[in-house]
Amino acid sequence: MITESGHQHGGIIVIWNDIVPEGRDNFLEWHSREHIPERVGIPGFLRGQRWFDATSAPQYLTVYDTTGPEVLTSAAYLERLNAPTPWTRRSVADFRNASRAASRLVWASPGGDGGVALTARVFDADADADALAGAWRASWIPALLAMPGVACVRIAATSVAASRVETAERKARVGDLAEPAMTVLVDGYSSAATLRTAFETAVRDLPLLRTARVDTYSLQFSLSASLRPEPKE
Repeated sequence: MITESGHQHGGIIVIWNDIVPEGRDNFLEWHSREHIPERVGIPGFLRGQRWFDATSAPQYLTVYDTTGPEVLTSAAYLERLNAPTPWTRRSVADFRNASRAASRLVWASPGGDGGVALTARVFDADADADALAGAWRASWIPALLAMPGVACVRIAATSVAASRVETAERKARVGDLAEPAMTVLVDGYSSAATLRTAFETAVRDLPLLRTARVDTYSLQFSLSASLRPEPKE
């Protein structure tokens, strides 16, 4: 829930990954038909979204919104991570360059969703997401939100412990990358190029964000918990 000041008490899991070329068709079917529906069926999960851009690195972005950061290490979630289905085991073996940031949502602006997204990954371990969010929401964020095509901004602080839990699903992947210390996510409703230009203009005087890893994506698939189909009898 967003307070009047924009503070958040939710959780968010942000995952970047590539897929080996021969596994892409399977990945799209598995991720859309089994994996995201399974995740949003876990208590505390609100929504799962997959995004894609062929020019980004990695090419796929998945975002899960949860009711709180405690969901990221809940018994129900860890049970699923440690009991992957046969289809999941086959599919995650095709992951490459995966980076999973299980995070606390520090701040989010009011606003709707968009069909394009930008992620800025900050790897500076000394970055204080809470302090930065407090400063940013009075400086460059209002300017960014006022630019054409920008829908909302979110700031997430990564929990290293929650991100690095050694589960069966994690062990099935190959070549994982380090998770960022914090992530800035921006949603937009114009083009990816417009969103990137707006972000780069807004943060041009901020070295921490000018040197962040910035990628843009378009929405491929989205499922909310309230819209999850009931399992067949």
